[in-house]
Amino acid sequence: MPAWSPRVLLATTALLTALPVPASPPALFPSSEALPRVVLGEEGRRLNAAGDRVYAEGLSGRAARHYYLLRPGPAITGHSGERLGRSTIALGKATLISRGQPALLRILQARREIRPGDYLLAINPERSDADG
Repeated sequence: MPAWSPRVLLATTALLTALPVPASPPALFPSSEALPRVVLGEEGRRLNAAGDRVYAEGLSGRAARHYYLLRPGPAITGHSGERLGRSTIALGKATLISRGQPALLRILQARREIRPGDYLLAINPERSDADG
């Protein structure tokens, strides 16, 4: 393995940290207490896929327009059996169409069916509506 000079290592590290990293849902399911939820698909549908529109509650006061669709997965335990949390099942992505109670979203991508009770997690919670 070649020996790298400190200057080359510093330049490489600076370049790699400056590159954008694509966002992904967390591996551990976040606390669901404050997460918005899908309540129903358009026209009363209970199973929804990419291209469908769904209604969600709990989005009021949130600036984000793009959301992950998530479902809690199996429990994750440590080596000594302690419960670390639940895994995240990433279902897809959705974008906000209109605010309100309930809000209306369009499913952009779906790996599995989207059902009432599934959760929404903002992809870029710090971005405002003006950012896109």
